[in-house]
Amino acid sequence: MSLQQIKEMHQEIIEKTKKKKDLSQVIKDAFENIKEYKDLIDDLNKLRERKKQLELQVRQQYASEYNDMEDVSQDIKDTKMVLSDLIWNEVMKNTTVEVTDEYDNKYVPKIVASLQKEK
Repeated sequence: MSLQQIKEMHQEIIEKTKKKKDLSQVIKDAFENIKEYKDLIDDLNKLRERKKQLELQVRQQYASEYNDMEDVSQDIKDTKMVLSDLIWNEVMKNTTVEVTDEYDNKYVPKIVASLQKEK
């Protein structure tokens, strides 16, 4: 019974996702029929291009800081992966996992399961 419910709910999500996509297309088409909207989009694109130029300029001037930031980001990602493994090990042992920070905020594991298309 449970597997059947999973299949039905998964199919429901697929159908609602398709409906959402169709509705989004209708709304997108409506915006494309408004001249002022098209003009604003053109202006936004010009501003985005200018923003990219300025960001590139700063990135070149602060290349070492950007490299350091990328290294720190990778370190955070790696540490989170190890932390996740440690938490899973404790949860599988039925151990309560709780962490408190310097402001007395409590953190508990958040475990999520979802379906992914098999490759």
